[in-house]
Amino acid sequence: MSGWRRLAALWLVLALAAGARLAAQEAAAVAATAAPAPPGIAPQPAEEAGPLVTAIEIRSDAPLPVEEDVSNLIEAEVGEPLTEERIRHTLRNLQASGTAAETELYTRDDPEGGGVVAVVVFRAVVQVSKVRITGKLGMSSDDLQRALPQGEAQPLSEDKVVQGVSALEALYERNGYFRARVRVAVETDPVHRRAVVTYHCNSGPRATVSTIVFDPATDPYQPAQLIKQLRLKPGDPFSRRLANEDAERLQGWLIKQQYGQTRVDPPREMIEAKGTVKLTYPISIGPKIVLVVKGADEKKLRSEGLLPFLGESGYDEALVLQAQTRLKTYFQQQGRYDVRVDTGEQRADGKLVLTFNIVAGPIYTLREIAFTGNQEIPGAKLREIMKTSPPVLLRRGSGRLVQSDFDVDLDNLRRFYALSGYAQAVVGPPNVEKTGQDLRVVIPIKEGPRERVVKIDFEGATALDLKTVRKALPLQEGKGFHPVLLDNTVEDLRGRYALLGYNRPQLSVRQDWNPDHTLVDLTIEVLEGPRQVVDRILVRGNERTRGDVIGRAIGLEHGEPVSQAKLFVVERNLYRLGIFSRVEVELVPASLDETERDVLVRVEEGKARSVLYGIGWDSESGVRGSLSFTDNNIFGRAYSLRTDLRWSQRDKRFHILFNQPYLGQHPVSLTTTLFYEQESPSDRPYEVTRYGGRVEAVRLVGNRRFSVGFDYRIVEPSVDPGIASNAIERLDQPYQVTSFVPSFFWDRRDDPISPTRGWSSLAQVQYAFPVPAFRTDTEFLKVFLQQTGYYNLGRPGVLAGSVRFGSINPYKAIPSSGGIMLDFPSRNIPIAERLFAGGDATNRAYSQDDLGIRGQTLILNPNGGGYVPVGGDGLLLLNLEYRFPVYGDFGGSLFFDSGNVWADWRSIRVGELKNGIGIGARYNSPIGPVRAGIGFKLNREHGESPYALFVNIGNPF
Repeated sequence: MSGWRRLAALWLVLALAAGARLAAQEAAAVAATAAPAPPGIAPQPAEEAGPLVTAIEIRSDAPLPVEEDVSNLIEAEVGEPLTEERIRHTLRNLQASGTAAETELYTRDDPEGGGVVAVVVFRAVVQVSKVRITGKLGMSSDDLQRALPQGEAQPLSEDKVVQGVSALEALYERNGYFRARVRVAVETDPVHRRAVVTYHCNSGPRATVSTIVFDPATDPYQPAQLIKQLRLKPGDPFSRRLANEDAERLQGWLIKQQYGQTRVDPPREMIEAKGTVKLTYPISIGPKIVLVVKGADEKKLRSEGLLPFLGESGYDEALVLQAQTRLKTYFQQQGRYDVRVDTGEQRADGKLVLTFNIVAGPIYTLREIAFTGNQEIPGAKLREIMKTSPPVLLRRGSGRLVQSDFDVDLDNLRRFYALSGYAQAVVGPPNVEKTGQDLRVVIPIKEGPRERVVKIDFEGATALDLKTVRKALPLQEGKGFHPVLLDNTVEDLRGRYALLGYNRPQLSVRQDWNPDHTLVDLTIEVLEGPRQVVDRILVRGNERTRGDVIGRAIGLEHGEPVSQAKLFVVERNLYRLGIFSRVEVELVPASLDETERDVLVRVEEGKARSVLYGIGWDSESGVRGSLSFTDNNIFGRAYSLRTDLRWSQRDKRFHILFNQPYLGQHPVSLTTTLFYEQESPSDRPYEVTRYGGRVEAVRLVGNRRFSVGFDYRIVEPSVDPGIASNAIERLDQPYQVTSFVPSFFWDRRDDPISPTRGWSSLAQVQYAFPVPAFRTDTEFLKVFLQQTGYYNLGRPGVLAGSVRFGSINPYKAIPSSGGIMLDFPSRNIPIAERLFAGGDATNRAYSQDDLGIRGQTLILNPNGGGYVPVGGDGLLLLNLEYRFPVYGDFGGSLFFDSGNVWADWRSIRVGELKNGIGIGARYNSPIGPVRAGIGFKLNREHGESPYALFVNIGNPF
């Protein structure tokens, strides 16, 4: 079977499976016909217990939308009495749904059934089905659409329609279309109660900038020099946004030229008769700032950012004072505790001369921090709270006494004592003792009496699990008392009640102190009040997206406790679908005694489809082109489809990715991928074709990820006669495999990108097996296990560790073909599936994939050049790393890596582990840590380099 036929067969199987799922998920829509209220029907009077409902009729003056489940909003039920509460809730639900202009509920006697027929009359609101912008636009249609308050799939609002005219005219005016005219027309279908809003625009000509002047004079600069710094220049189309931004741009440029007191305001606009605009920028340049630094290197101070008045903010006396503080802190961090920084100003000849006189003083080392008077809290505990400390290995700033940090430490000590119950504690003032070049700091403490909680009782708290709650409260029995802790305890309880649906609990605390006011018993009195639960889920604004898709993402059920925190989770889940540009979730207003609350979800669907294309040329591939199509909301089910086609004279790539966030009614994400690639690089003596597909189902349960995948892929190199296998790159080796891949990942880390505490566990199995419909060359079972752990040391940094184990067991021999198979122990596993190690993520003392055992997983190249890694069937890796901060987002690491790759996992021996140590640098960038470093081999063999360098983004584990 050819590659294209195999790909087509695979696509057919997947398409039939997807079609079966879609057919099984279709639901029948319920529609109601328009009919007026019949004569003789009287409104149902309010009463506590009404007549028995024998039937329910829904009547509307327009066909109801198929996605509108009106029956779900009616709380009257057949066989139940029609009470006043059910009538009120039904009318409230229908009104809150946003699809009804008026709603009424009538009853009609039913002599046969012995009760009444409830008749709901539904007068539908006019919905906007389309908002169009036509005419001579002059601007992007998308920009104009974003300015309109009246959106599609929303109730028609006369005010919003009229506001849209003003909004468009204002947008045109801001962009120089001063003669723009906008008219609006609304076409309504009285039968279906749908409206089309059309804005007809005539932008007219766009004004250009005629001249730019500055007021007053701009000495020492000529106007032409300043205009050169602006983006908006004479002759350009006018834009008020650019003109205002240019004021800030010019002010920033002048400040960089050392005119730190410059001020440039947004320009005055004068519209001229010929359709142009004259811009006048109010400007005040001020004197040139001349900086004189004595006693230090000015260039060094600038590079360290210690002179903020030379930055974008300009010159200001407050910034000069800030510079003094920064300079003092900077020199004290170098050990110069007695540093003195004096400033002076002098104005002459249009200049402001600012002088910094720095007397650095000698270098001191902080040797000891001692406490006196602390009876209850040991000094070791107090020192843990402080940033200031004697010299500590690898701890930046240790051994230095920095006054700004020390002042913060003293404040922290005072807070610590207060929150520990010592409300009258006095900390300081400290005494700094100098002996030669050593410093000793003595901090006197007067602890005073301690206020302590003896017992905490609850009254009326029936909804909480008090055993669990007690352990997490800020106030604890036997611990210190402080009013702030008491307030935090009350707020903590309010939050817990809110999560359970009690949004108006009344809490008070009764305090019973002993005569000395040192011991207190607390009684927390709770009046829980009504519990707030979900009644109905009302969804508005979805035109294409099916209601059941939104309902699954919302995840709220009738009778479930509801809180603001849960509403935020609903918003997050809806945004995760990737199909809504705006989501608002709120509770429908209700009376204070209402315990069942409707949840109103308003969504605004984003642009689902997009097409991207491009064409270009480069010397490597020649002419190249690309075409990409994306649809994020297929069939209104939040299914996404992406196709990518790339073509050049040397390679061809075609990828299809189809994802559905739910599998039936289950929150299981299913992703299907197909690919076809053909490459003929000029630097390789062969061509290669890759194709195949993958289906993966993923279920997230809290911080646990379960996945099951089915993978099929083929690699077919077209090799010229006489080409050796070692001339073919690893990913291009001949390869046909069908595999089943289940995995489990449990993530208990505090951050998936830069973790500092917690742990994670990964277990993955791959079983490659023959399938009648798909050819496969091999049969094997691969197991991979990984355990990571992170321990936060506080300011010193983070200790991280990892253990990885991998094994492959082949069940079928792979025959040699075309002379391109090497004879080595792991030959029965395709090289792309074997285990490799070495590099920045495994053992950093070795280059990529170069870790192994000679003669087994490292094969001597017969053409010279040393050993070639061929992978193996057994893997064991041990990693230990200390990550420490250096300055800001920069840090460093010390690491120990150990491991190896064996031809057979049963041959793994701890004595054959190869070890390495090293040091690295880290930068915490927005996309993850950027790492660079060097690793040194501790078990170096003959011919191996003594070290390896690495640079990468992301953590090694």
